[in-house]
Amino acid sequence: MADNPFWITGGTLLSVRMPSRAHVTALILGVSFLSAVHAVADDGQDQFVVAGYLPHYRVTEVVPESLKPLTDLIYFGLTPPADGRLAGTPVDPAVLKKLHEIKRVTGCRLLLCVGGWNRSQGFVALGPREKLRKQLVAELLAFCRNNGFDGVDFDWEHPKGPAELAAYRALLADTRKSFGPPGLLVTVALASWQNLGKSAYTTVDRVHLMSYDHDYPQATLEKTRKDVDRLIGWGCPSGKIAMGLPFYGRNRARGAHSYRQLVGNRMPDPDRDEINGYAFNGPSTLARKIRHARQRKLAGVMIWEAGQDHPREEFSLLKVIGRQVGRGAR
Repeated sequence: MADNPFWITGGTLLSVRMPSRAHVTALILGVSFLSAVHAVADDGQDQFVVAGYLPHYRVTEVVPESLKPLTDLIYFGLTPPADGRLAGTPVDPAVLKKLHEIKRVTGCRLLLCVGGWNRSQGFVALGPREKLRKQLVAELLAFCRNNGFDGVDFDWEHPKGPAELAAYRALLADTRKSFGPPGLLVTVALASWQNLGKSAYTTVDRVHLMSYDHDYPQATLEKTRKDVDRLIGWGCPSGKIAMGLPFYGRNRARGAHSYRQLVGNRMPDPDRDEINGYAFNGPSTLARKIRHARQRKLAGVMIWEAGQDHPREEFSLLKVIGRQVGRGAR
């Protein structure tokens, strides 16, 4: 509509009465309200998160369509360099190409994980040194922006003592300061027993709570509830917590098998959470956990790891999650 009190219709100039100031004000407020609602819907903040880690050794074999329930794919990942400088090619070009195919097919966000089990030693060296921290943050920012990543996920397993915890909080704060303006996410993976401190939870966008690997049987709903309660008690907002779900089983000796290994070629009983002495989360337990996450108004759920799912659609745990959250799978 033109910015004047006339419309031209069929070549005829028609005059119309100008609306009153009250009507204009009401119209502006109404448009502003609708714009705000639209912005909330578009920025993804109210979306129930389904974040799945995918290790580098799984990327080439995974079928992108099978990952459609994911809102966030977390590529696992990079070893933090002690000198703060990334390798010349941090991610293999073939892997990077496949990650972008997954992102295109699923519409998910793509995050870069730094650290992890047996990959965290570099944090000890660079964490206390501001210059090295900022070097790493600058290189991670450049890599994410140049390669289509939507943020970074830190996984220091595990900072020991007050000095290392302070260094970790400083690294998260440095990253938030640099990643915030371009709108990139900063998330952190957290063991269920470790408290990073309220300031860390304020800093990051999301906490991926590793609510598994408990004493046998691991990852029961009761144990997961306690993990969530503990983290909230430490000062983490419930809306920042992605509750961890295992796609693997553990036995009493701490041995592990992937869900696809445990199921094999047998149709699993949806109510079963144990196979051959390995405790895992079957479809019914996953559904109860997702309902619990919604009831607690959590950010969503996190999966370790998506590549351990069964490739057959009728056996797939991701398919179960997709039905629960209303995101298509295959």
